[in-house]
Amino acid sequence: MEKDKKEDNSSLATASSPVRTHVERRVKLNDTFIKSLRRSNKLYSYGDSEMVGLRMYVEKTGTKTFYYTYRPKNEKNFIRYRIGSFNILNVKQARDKAKKYAAAIVEGKEPAQIKRELKGELTVQELIEKFYKERFKANFGYKSKTILVVKTCFKVWVFKKTVSRAVMKVQEENPYSLQHKKLSTITAEEIKTLHSIIRIKAPMVANKVIKFLNVVFVYGIEVGELGKNPIKMKDKDWSPDREDNRVLTEGQRKTLLNIVWKIDKRTGRINYNYYREKGLNLVGCCIIAFWLWTGRRNVSEGNSIKWKQISLPTKKIFFDDSKVGQKGYPLGPKAVKLLKVIEAERLTPGPLFWKEGTSEYVFPSYKYGMKSSKGEKCTKPYFTYLRKTWARVLKMANIDYIPPKQCRHTFLTLLLDKSKNIMVVKEAAGHSNVKTTERYAKILDKEVVAGLDKMDEEEVKESKVVEYPDKNKKAS
Repeated sequence: MEKDKKEDNSSLATASSPVRTHVERRVKLNDTFIKSLRRSNKLYSYGDSEMVGLRMYVEKTGTKTFYYTYRPKNEKNFIRYRIGSFNILNVKQARDKAKKYAAAIVEGKEPAQIKRELKGELTVQELIEKFYKERFKANFGYKSKTILVVKTCFKVWVFKKTVSRAVMKVQEENPYSLQHKKLSTITAEEIKTLHSIIRIKAPMVANKVIKFLNVVFVYGIEVGELGKNPIKMKDKDWSPDREDNRVLTEGQRKTLLNIVWKIDKRTGRINYNYYREKGLNLVGCCIIAFWLWTGRRNVSEGNSIKWKQISLPTKKIFFDDSKVGQKGYPLGPKAVKLLKVIEAERLTPGPLFWKEGTSEYVFPSYKYGMKSSKGEKCTKPYFTYLRKTWARVLKMANIDYIPPKQCRHTFLTLLLDKSKNIMVVKEAAGHSNVKTTERYAKILDKEVVAGLDKMDEEEVKESKVVEYPDKNKKAS
């Protein structure tokens, strides 16, 4: 290590204060090395051998902070500028920022001037909020369900607002966020880092978040808030597209329906005693029955549907679509009967009772407006939490766990199997492209192969030769 001037280590200098003395210690900084640094009874630092001027300071409390240090021309003392905390920046990002400071100094700018310029620049969160306000609307071609999905993904993974303990654990173990970063400081590596963190918990959601961010950044360039798009993901960087093609058999589907839907044969009404005895959530069971009998999407077309979307006389359910207007889908006889029974319970005290705030929903939340044990108020007027009920009924049916969304795949696969018409399934699913529907044909491939094998096993019947008597031949 080369020795240079000594630096006063009694306290961290402010961004414009001089550094009078310091002992130069340079190493090739990396994240592993910085993590290994322990707090001491006095402040100490290491300079980066790769980027002259970049230093990592470790305070008495153990806080680790990057600074850019340089000595102005014809000055005796060094000047130190704070780059950022190691909890937020990694070494590569700190080097990139240090390079910007160094370049600015060569051009005659002071780093403080760059900081002042950055203060007027939007952060990632501010650009997203501007996108929501100015562009993310139905009149720009965005569907309501797309808006819901995007906002939910950003809320959880960019704004870090979630009640999921599994997600919080991932975020705590990987303390990284783009939320408050200025747009010009975002790099391609940071985008990859965000993707890799989300990928730990939800690989396909990781792809969605980055693709949604790409739309926001393109908008930022269009309105002049961003110079260039930092998203440069290669094919190998994306999470592999792994379709879950597991579906229930017809027998398993019937077993589940027998568990979740119980009617008193004498009255034709819901058998409340059954659900109490089994310890099953009635509304949750009704939703599962609805999934299995309609094949609608779990939340946007299931849990959150309203009575105004249902037409029992015409046996249809309607959904808004910003591109083609409102579209209706037929309901099968059993789904219609399910809805009629639920509607008939509107005056019965219990989880399906119509009350202010929830009466417009088919599957109301009984806890709407109430506070949880943590003091959090339930703000969703429709039933949302089905994990426990779903896992419970699968266990009761002795079926290995599969995600609830497989109810839709089960319904559409069985519909294709019975109808043998992929266009019928396309219309029932609400797919805009038949290629999306083709996945259900792939699920049935095994049955097709089995059918071909069976056909090949059949014996080829020999044709019988009919002999006609020779008229010219005399009878013996």
